[in-house]
Amino acid sequence: MKKKHRLHPFLVPTVIVVTLSVFFLWFLSVVVPVAIVEVTYDYHKVLADFFNVTDIRGLIMPQFKVDLKGALSQNTYNGITIPSLFIDEPIIYNVDPNNQSEYLAALKKGIAHASGSSFPGAGGLGYYFAHSSTPAFVQQYNAIFYLLGKINIGDEVYIWHEGQRFDYRVYAKQITDPTDLTFLHVKYDTETIVLQTCWPPGTTLQRLLVFAALTND
Repeated sequence: MKKKHRLHPFLVPTVIVVTLSVFFLWFLSVVVPVAIVEVTYDYHKVLADFFNVTDIRGLIMPQFKVDLKGALSQNTYNGITIPSLFIDEPIIYNVDPNNQSEYLAALKKGIAHASGSSFPGAGGLGYYFAHSSTPAFVQQYNAIFYLLGKINIGDEVYIWHEGQRFDYRVYAKQITDPTDLTFLHVKYDTETIVLQTCWPPGTTLQRLLVFAALTND
């Protein structure tokens, strides 16, 4: 006669507690931060669409104005602003995209400009990349481009390089495989930038590419 094995009386409660704890940590670290990003974006978009301001203080004090299109950006030496996404972040130039430790260090600070690609005003293609992962992992890297998928054709992108601003307009979006680098070998008639991030947000399955052409010569 086989002897029946009985579960330890504390095993089931322990498994339940551990499972709930993992779920709770996942919820706090993934769902909540992503929800905050989405709500913040919707908040700014409502203010911009209906009241023509980007900050609630603009409703209370009409003289108060936050204009991401102009010099009120916080990153007017080396930086990028995308007014439609309310992005205003620093750029770290000349980052080796093949050196993991180098680009991860850069992505903790802002958006990386790939070494070997063109600088603003130099013609050709400028290649910029940032993570789209949940902002909860900001200790590992930034998630500045989490909302990049919401950008539309015709939206403006402003890039500062050593204090000079260059204006670009989005003309195309593309989702590609991570190994597809054909866009780097295309000949562009007009100076172009490509903004790249992981897609869907929080995964590494594919890449989202946003192309924008220079509008000021």
